[in-house]
Formats: sequence, structure tokens, C-alpha cells
Amino acid sequence: MKDLTKGNIYKTFILFAIPLVLSGFLSQAYHIIDTMIAGKFLGSDGIAAIGATSSAIQFISSLFWGFATGTSVYLAVLFGGKDYENLKSALISNFLLYTGAIIAFSMILIILRDTVFDFLKIDPAIREETAIYFVIYLSGLFLILLNHFGICVLNSFGISGYAFAMSLVSTVLNIGGNLISVTVLDAGVGGIATSSVLSALVVNVCYYFKIKKCLLQMNTENVSANFSPAAIRRTFSFSLPVMLQQSVMYIASLLISPVVNGIGSSATAAYAVVHRVYEINANVYQNSSKTLTTYTAQCVGGKKYHLIKKGVGVAFVQGTLFVLPLILICVLFSKEISGAFFPDGYVGDGLKFSIDFSRYFLPFILFNVINNLFHSFYRGVKCMKLLVISTLAGSVVRIAASYALSFYFGIYGVYGGWIVSWIAEAVFCIVTYFAGTWKKESFDRL
Repeated sequence: MKDLTKGNIYKTFILFAIPLVLSGFLSQAYHIIDTMIAGKFLGSDGIAAIGATSSAIQFISSLFWGFATGTSVYLAVLFGGKDYENLKSALISNFLLYTGAIIAFSMILIILRDTVFDFLKIDPAIREETAIYFVIYLSGLFLILLNHFGICVLNSFGISGYAFAMSLVSTVLNIGGNLISVTVLDAGVGGIATSSVLSALVVNVCYYFKIKKCLLQMNTENVSANFSPAAIRRTFSFSLPVMLQQSVMYIASLLISPVVNGIGSSATAAYAVVHRVYEINANVYQNSSKTLTTYTAQCVGGKKYHLIKKGVGVAFVQGTLFVLPLILICVLFSKEISGAFFPDGYVGDGLKFSIDFSRYFLPFILFNVINNLFHSFYRGVKCMKLLVISTLAGSVVRIAASYALSFYFGIYGVYGGWIVSWIAEAVFCIVTYFAGTWKKESFDRL
């Protein structure tokens, strides 16, 4: 366990961030390999079946990503203040609520899957395979999302290296499971979903023992392990705004999916590939910026407010330098990267749409590096109003621009809507930060 507010800030940030970045890279790697295996062995329809409902799955997941992220900020504040008794109570109570809520939401979506498919305009040609993947994946979604909860908890304790080790284990298990299920068992997309669930189960067991060990080191063995409504109420001031922010961000993708699916299965397949390329880049700076959230939250808990601004500058430089080489690789090798998702010899529109995104649209993701930096900063200083407003503004712009531009430019209009939203939100975040708006909206004592 580590207090990030002590020692050389540059060294502390990079040592904390590197395992998180590598962990996120591996996490996305097995999602990418899922899609590649589906494309290579099951064709473009296999990719489309996995990607057709990804926006719905990501939307429901975003609520719980936000819940876990907000909870980790509160735990980091308690850790920074050495209030270990309330930390354990909040951890256990939020774990129980988190797990129960995921299971309930997943079952509702499974029951209403035909309605979901109709809303998303799933192509009838891939509807059956989509349903198989959707049901299996959602049945184990609580196990998959518990991985994120474990990462967030350990981050609040100043631990980042363990997440990398677990991501490595998960990646190896998932890739092996995918290859066996598709090539040996001939289980199709259902085998790919099952592999994701089983690998998550193994990793969750490891997280359990690691967190248990940390709590013992805090001498909390005599603290009650019962569900505490009071602990939930205290956590909600951190978690609810982040849940709202995350859901706003991903509801944009959900509302844009019918546009993409309506263009045709080639656009659906391309969009699935595009999301994998985007996510592998985004996860680099998103995981890098988690350092800033933990750092600022620990500063608040330890009342070290004078250290906060320097952390913002260091985090921005770090995130940009981390992601630039990856962007360059994706641009220079766009044809090879996109081609890896499709069967050998495939020359359809799905491949062309994917290549063009990496070449001409992906570099603009640097604007989103700025947005994510401020999202992390606002979480850490509990400036939830600006967090939600900036995300809402970006999402509204993305939806409006995507619908308007896609009418004339098809899938390229959807890509363009993404860029317009990144730029608009970056301008908002920069202006409000340098205007000092965050000081007025955050803790009065900042």
C-alpha cells in the first residue's frame, strides 16, 4: 500500500501508472483477440454478432464502472486519512450492493432482449448468434465487472501492480479458452462469451485474497463485516455522480448504435473493429489518468491541497506521452491492424471503413486525452457537477453531430460526430479549469 502524496511526484506517478496502463492494455487485448478470433474463424458475421449489442452491454456496465470508480475515490479519501474502520465497512457494503445490482440488471436485460434487439435494429441475419452471445455474457456480467471493482479498490490503497498481474492471467486464460471453444469445441460466439466469464471468475478469487490481506494489514479484523446502509449513504456522494457521468457517456453510444446497424452489417462489423482500436488507445490514457484520481483524493483526505495542481500538469504530460506512440502505430499500420480482424482475402466495406477510421479519424483522440484528464481530476476533488456537465455536453454534441452527419456521409458521419464531441468537450474543460470554476464547485476549503 502506498501514499501517492509523498516522495518525487514524477517518479510516483509513472511507477503507479505503468502497471495500470499495461493492465488496461492487456484487458483490451483479450477483447481485441475475441473479435479477431470471431472474425478469422466465424467471418464478418461473427464480428457483427459480438459487436451488435456492445453498446447496450457497455451502457449497463458503465453504471457499475462509475459505481466502482466513485467508491474507490471515497476509499482513497478514507485511506489518506487513515480511517481504516470506515474504509472496511464501506468496502464490504458497496461490494454487496454492487454485486446484487449487477445480477438484477443483467436478468432484466436478458428477459427483455427482443425489445433491446429491436431498438438496436439488429440485422436478422445475425440475430440468432447475437442472442447466444448476449445471454451468456450477461449471465456472467457480475463476474466480469467484479474485476473492475477489485482494480478500483486496490487503486485506492495505492496498489497498481497487482492489476497488471491479474490482467495477464485473465488474458492468457481468455485467449486459450477462445481458441479451444471455437477451434476444438466448435462453440461459436457462445464459446467466446463463456471464456470471458470463466477467466473473470479465476481473477476474482485472486482479488479476494489480495484485498483480504490488505485489510488485515490495516488491523481491521475486528471491524464488522455486515452490510451498512450508513456506509452506502456516505459513499453515494462520490459514486452516484460518477455513475451518472459514465451512463451519460455511454448512452450516446447506445443511441448511435441504431444508426450504425441501420447502415448494414458491414458498418456494424467495422464499428466493432473501430471500437476495439479506439479502446486500446483510450485505455492507455484512461488508466494513466487514474493516478491523478487516486493522488488528488489522497491529497484531500490528508488535507494536502497545495499539491493538487502540480499533479494535473504531470498527469497531462504523462498521458499524452503514453498514447502518442500507439496512435502513430495505428495510423501507419491501419491496413494491417484492421485486416487482422477479418478473414484472409476479405476486401469488403467493413475492412475499408475500419482502415479509414484509423488513418483519418483516430489522431483526433488527443482531444479526448484532455477530457479524460479532467474527468479524473474532478472525481478526485469531488467536483461532480463539472464532471457531469462536461460529459453531458460532449454526449449531446456527439449524438446530434452523428445523426446529422451520418445522413450525408454514412458511417463516416458517425466517426465525424465523435471528433466534433471530443473537441467541444475539450474546449469546455480547458476554459472551466483555467477560469477556476472547479474551485467554486468543489470542497469549500480548496
